[in-house]
Amino acid sequence: MRVPFMGPSQEEVVAMATDLIARFGLHAHDEALRLEEVAVVIRSTRNRYLYRRAAREIERSFFEARDRLKTKSVSEAVESK
Repeated sequence: MRVPFMGPSQEEVVAMATDLIARFGLHAHDEALRLEEVAVVIRSTRNRYLYRRAAREIERSFFEARDRLKTKSVSEAVESK
């Protein structure tokens, strides 16, 4: 009997994304995608899914950071007028 696929938890995905950002900075997304390709080669479904979700989490994190910076710079510009 086959065991159903148990993917990584959200906490594990966030931890992986945080680690990749800490290690690779702005290149973390690219590294997550590269690791996903490696997981495909070694046929590791769980790791492939983990790195794919980590890449999405990294992308989301970068978008949120960019939006915060935009909001901060706009508010500072309004205050200086």
